Amino acid sequence: MSLEECKRKRSNIKRNISRIKSIVEAANESDQKLSNAELQCRLGILESYFKQALSVQADIEDLDPADNGRADLEESYVAVKISIQVQLGEEANSTVHYPEAAAAATVTTSSHLPRLSLPTFSGDYADYKNFITSFTQLIAREPRLANIEKFNYLLSCLKGPALETVKAFQVTSENYPKALDRLKERFDNPTLIFLEGIASLFTLESVERSSPQKLRSLVDNASAIFSSLQSLGTSTNIAQAMLIYVVISKCDQQARKKWNESLDYKTLPTWADCTKVLERYCQFLHSSESSEKRKLEFTKPMRSNNRNQQSSFAVTNSNCILCSSSNHKLTACPQFREKSTNQRFEISKKYDLCINCLSNGHRMAQCPSKHRCRTCNRPHHSLLHHDNNSQGTITCQTTTTTPDSALFSQTPITSSNTSQAATHSHMEASDCGQVILATAMVLVKDCTGTYKLGRALLDSCSQVNFITDDFAQKLRLRREKHHVGIRSIGESLTNLKSRTSTTIKSRNSGFQLSLQFGITSHIAYQPDTEIDTSAWNLPVNTTLADETFFKPRRIDLLLGTEAFFEALAVGQIRLGPNLPTLQKTLFGWVVSGRYRGQHDVATSACLMSSDSTIDESLQYLWKLETINAPSNSILPDHHICEDHFIKTTSQDAKGRVIV
Repeated sequence: MSLEECKRKRSNIKRNISRIKSIVEAANESDQKLSNAELQCRLGILESYFKQALSVQADIEDLDPADNGRADLEESYVAVKISIQVQLGEEANSTVHYPEAAAAATVTTSSHLPRLSLPTFSGDYADYKNFITSFTQLIAREPRLANIEKFNYLLSCLKGPALETVKAFQVTSENYPKALDRLKERFDNPTLIFLEGIASLFTLESVERSSPQKLRSLVDNASAIFSSLQSLGTSTNIAQAMLIYVVISKCDQQARKKWNESLDYKTLPTWADCTKVLERYCQFLHSSESSEKRKLEFTKPMRSNNRNQQSSFAVTNSNCILCSSSNHKLTACPQFREKSTNQRFEISKKYDLCINCLSNGHRMAQCPSKHRCRTCNRPHHSLLHHDNNSQGTITCQTTTTTPDSALFSQTPITSSNTSQAATHSHMEASDCGQVILATAMVLVKDCTGTYKLGRALLDSCSQVNFITDDFAQKLRLRREKHHVGIRSIGESLTNLKSRTSTTIKSRNSGFQLSLQFGITSHIAYQPDTEIDTSAWNLPVNTTLADETFFKPRRIDLLLGTEAFFEALAVGQIRLGPNLPTLQKTLFGWVVSGRYRGQHDVATSACLMSSDSTIDESLQYLWKLETINAPSNSILPDHHICEDHFIKTTSQDAKGRVIV
């Protein structure tokens, strides 16, 4: 509700309070006094209006802390209430109390009987039957009370969620039955009350030591719950519900969720319903497991003793995960250290280890360790460092039909006084057949927090992530200035002037990453031409990360090394000779590799970029400042003057010049 609507509602309530004040004062000035019953009714209406006014005032103060309308409301309320109580001839509390004293609300059925306290109800399903029975007998069926009085009594008895259920109704005679029906519709659910009774029966407090009081309390509570259950169902219903509770409590969380979703809260559950749901879920799990096995049959194992494992939880173990030795961890394992960097990385992905600390239980994005690679200071373990000395910082993007252009040499640009520049490169080259680059459709968060679909290129050789300018504008992402230079062959230079940050998320799993992207005008179109996949034996049950990988489409994102290895998963399917490979990732299965078609076109493409270091930027600035600078050459006459000054001028010990 807006501030204007709240103030308009407050004004209406103040007018109603003023109207009651006018009626009472007019009756007080005339000879026709109001009866005590009418005054009591007016007082109840006043209490209801004041309660609504306080609620609206609280909303206004949340929206506008400087509002001071509370004092006016209180003054109006006090003035009218005092006027009514004076006419009633009493200064004590009235029969209808303010909501904070709702528990003390009373009703008198006879002048010779003590007052009965009305029950309160806060929204607990187990208490609803007792409350509605007492309220019906004491208030709802009382013929001497008007509907508006009954409504005020009802409001005084409700708290918490129960009060919120009927709070929206205006306090009028016509709305009383509607509010009561809404309350019954909300909380009069015998099935839910029955199930909560079964649950409370199994959660009774245990008697640890011999105590007659605790034992008596246990028996009384169990008897009360059992009697309540008997009023809602038969002995067969109770027995089946108890059996269902025991079995479901021993199931996994997903099975319990399936059972709760299948419940029909209009009828009591039966054991037959439970077994039907669990049997159907068992069949689903069996079908999923069979499908996964069929997928793995296509995977060519790297070693004869390779085991495909799947796990839904992570365990941190102090023993070596590779050789099971308790004397050292994986980082000190001789078997692990003697393997190549690629083999170590495969082991870390196989056992779902963090590539930064080589521990399980979390991913690199959530790694608590502050240590980084000792060689390059990037977020991976030193044992997983790849030596990229042969990779230069010159960047290029070119396409040619000459097969020999797929092979070229580079000279690394190094300097002892400059830091290592970040590089990015990916290359597609072919002299027979074509190469498919790995693409995936991912969800990318825009400025409003909504995820939109984008096509990403997965590049394991890039230290930088890229996003096209068009896609960044579509997402309306916030930009910041950042200078990144992209050089092509021939030293032509293109500068990226901005970067942005956003989150990418998988469509097929809960995997997501927050990354920084350099903004560029264009990345690539992949593939170059449409690929005929009709003869390919693509597995039916695999979920592709990019269902239209074979159609030429624009690349919106380029995900570099960090995202590539975070998304990589264990699983690979070789489609056959001269066909690409399916690699499992957390985005889905990506298609990548060389293949031969009927109409192959020899192409090669290379894209690399480098971040200019601070030293390079300063040198470039100095060069700009020296352009068109005046010459420092000395004329012959100046040399003569300088020689004469040296011969005829000297300086003594005190610094005085002697000519």
